[in-house]
Amino acid sequence: MRFCWQCGWLLGLGLLLELALACTGFDAAVVAEEPWSADAKLVEQKMKGRGGFNYREADVPEFALPESLRFENGQPVTAGNWPARRAELMTLFREHVYGTRPDLAYEVDFDIESEQRGVFDGTADAQQIKVRVLSGGEQYAFTLFVVTPTTAKAITDRPAKPVRHPAIIHLNNRDFPSFETLLSEPSDFWPVKEICAAGFVAAAVSTKQIDPDQKGAFDDGIRGFFHQTAGTPRNDQSWAALSAWGWGVSRAVDYLLRQPTVDPQRIAVVGHSRGGKAALWAAAEDPRIAIAYSNNSGCGGAALSRRKFGETVARITTSFPYWFCGAFAEYSGREQDLPVDQHQLIALLAPRAVYVTSATEDLWADPRGEYLSVIGAAPVFTLLGQTSITDSTMPPPDQPRYAGRTGYHIRTGGHGLTTADWRAFMRFVQQLPSASR
Repeated sequence: MRFCWQCGWLLGLGLLLELALACTGFDAAVVAEEPWSADAKLVEQKMKGRGGFNYREADVPEFALPESLRFENGQPVTAGNWPARRAELMTLFREHVYGTRPDLAYEVDFDIESEQRGVFDGTADAQQIKVRVLSGGEQYAFTLFVVTPTTAKAITDRPAKPVRHPAIIHLNNRDFPSFETLLSEPSDFWPVKEICAAGFVAAAVSTKQIDPDQKGAFDDGIRGFFHQTAGTPRNDQSWAALSAWGWGVSRAVDYLLRQPTVDPQRIAVVGHSRGGKAALWAAAEDPRIAIAYSNNSGCGGAALSRRKFGETVARITTSFPYWFCGAFAEYSGREQDLPVDQHQLIALLAPRAVYVTSATEDLWADPRGEYLSVIGAAPVFTLLGQTSITDSTMPPPDQPRYAGRTGYHIRTGGHGLTTADWRAFMRFVQQLPSASR
């Protein structure tokens, strides 16, 4: 029997692709080869199901994105003066989208409430920590979970230096588990055991514990706490829930930076849906966060507002007015007048790393708009000497695209955060070059 070298090459390529997909958790048997585009039947189904919202690419209005590499006065941006432009963009996002955090005096204490060593068949140690925020003689508290991989220590005369692991903070926007549940009941939404097995410290905080995820509950969250203890004013530019949730993530960063087992240069934040919106803003506000992962975040997250595709500014500020500062609602129906758009939120993370993901059936979150934000941020990454995704053609479903410090994938299925998403993100982190600030 003669060997065909072309067939052998193709077989080898197929095996490599299958191995790569297995590492990310996607099924090689259902991989598409064509770039993603919305299923026509699904588009028409959704057009009938939600009156007034657009799901047709042909009906996206023409728009021009605001420039990231030009100051408000029209002057060009260079690598040397990027910090000044970044500060200008941060101010615009604070004043028009997420609100401005008050300048407050407070202290933070961490109390270990529960601790269990040797969980997950002896491969990790777990902690439940009470994060206590102290201000004006009062305190506000929320829970932080931290699960750390354990490593064998060499028997020597000198104590071995602790291994430093990358850490992932999950900003959990669903029902927060109890300490017992997280250790005994596997979850696709936060697969703690698998995260630790991959060599990551797995941490999590709850959006609802930091600031309630409901209308009319301002007094019950961290914003209300500071308003009562420090007398912080409320107006159309005051910080909103998304910013408060991001502030809570930073308190988790405070704790992780004290741990000798955590690599301070590789701390990531992960959020899904509303948590994904907050994760991006958390990383923009806190430069200690090296990597941001936004999953299915849509309007007010990774998706371009000017596309008016799926959820719009009018819809989101009506249904969830407490997520954003009051000024954001003023752009309902007039997104083209926003002084910023979400590609600039992605750009604010440069030269750090960012990973954005969508889902094929989650047209409400505008997958193409999420991808275009990553593309739109590329000039800033390039300016700062970093490689990023620039290919305007979307990847096929279930085939992650990594380029330098940016990554993207669109997963087959609907709105959700799955183990396959987590695997692709962890693979992205593991292939990143050394951190740069």
